[in-house]
Amino acid sequence: MKILVAGSRGAVGRFLVDKLIVSGHEVTGIVRSEYQRDDLTQTGARAVLADVTRTETLDAAVAGQDAVVFAAGSKGKAVEAVDRDGAIHLCNAANSAGVRRFVLLSSINAGRPEQGPENLRRYLHAKHEADVYVAASGLDYTILRPGHLNDEPGTAKIQTGDTLNATDAQISREDVAEVIAASLSEARTVASTFEFINGETPITDALKNL
Repeated sequence: MKILVAGSRGAVGRFLVDKLIVSGHEVTGIVRSEYQRDDLTQTGARAVLADVTRTETLDAAVAGQDAVVFAAGSKGKAVEAVDRDGAIHLCNAANSAGVRRFVLLSSINAGRPEQGPENLRRYLHAKHEADVYVAASGLDYTILRPGHLNDEPGTAKIQTGDTLNATDAQISREDVAEVIAASLSEARTVASTFEFINGETPITDALKNL
């Protein structure tokens, strides 16, 4: 499968690119600088210079792909421009190019922004608006809402649900990448939105039981 990854040099994206390549996929990563291009191509992936905040750069990146993954993030610096509009722009580019499969990395509490931590509500509202747009796009979407991210080693086990108790719910970035990768080949995740955190169920089983 030919897969385009936005956020390919982010903390989750790095794990994801490696996992997809090991699984035999042909990966293209969106990068915004020559330094990122060199860093990415060393993994065996192809790099394309583009910017999710600039719609005119995305058509060439999306062309010829089988699936698109939005795993980019603003780190709180431009939540409307990147976390909301960037996802929407990439969704539109996929739709225009006839790329049906679209996986969006969102966040726990994005479905209920006012219940999230006060300091994250602007971010959660941006994520919520992106989620709603993608779900109404007509694409074969999957919207993933992980718990609070940490840098612990992955366990390859999760708990899923529509609305999990997220006060202290966490998950490793490595496991988030594994969920993204597994979702791309699991039909039950199509037209699905779900939260996930650390758990006891192997990721492949958890997705099959959605």
